[in-house]
Amino acid sequence: MAKQRPGRAGSPSDPSSWPGPAEASLTDTDQDVVKACLAGEADAYAALVERYGGRVFNIALRITGDPDAANDCAQEAFIRAYRALHQYDPALPFGPWLYRITTNASLNHVQRWHARETPVDELPESADETDVGPEATAVRREEIAEVVAAMAELPPAYRAALTLRHMQQLSYQEVADALGLPLGTVKTHLHRARAALKVRIAARLQRKAP
Repeated sequence: MAKQRPGRAGSPSDPSSWPGPAEASLTDTDQDVVKACLAGEADAYAALVERYGGRVFNIALRITGDPDAANDCAQEAFIRAYRALHQYDPALPFGPWLYRITTNASLNHVQRWHARETPVDELPESADETDVGPEATAVRREEIAEVVAAMAELPPAYRAALTLRHMQQLSYQEVADALGLPLGTVKTHLHRARAALKVRIAARLQRKAP
């Protein structure tokens, strides 16, 4: 049976039992939901999985390069986060805290296994693809494939920083918080990652040139 990306939750210790949809109101803050979870309302955690499931999966996918591995890492991240909720500081945003857990889970996976390049047909479509012709769409998807493939060649730490900064659009400080690194280190990682990415993309395109 094909795995499904996390989207709804029940008992976080057993992802196969996660029900849905979440009952928490869309107006409830993340801190409200965390408070409800800590008060013993286990079903409340579904709201956090509902809100962050897609982003967590995408972070894991960009770091691991493999959809199945990303699904496993995303589920592991939500389980770890649930078990560590008592350590979360409600004075801080919940997202970066969860992203740090996701990044650690994904990097641990990469250290155990070599990440595979994401096939073109598994890449997400861009939001405006329906507004352009098929030729432009094909070119755009090929460009995305080159970027993703080039990213897969970068060190995991660089790949994680690029993912959080440019794909999840976190601020530099939020990336630093998510990775547990000093701000200066993150900026250095990003500078070197961008430079390395440009070199790898250029090399890949040159190899394809007639």
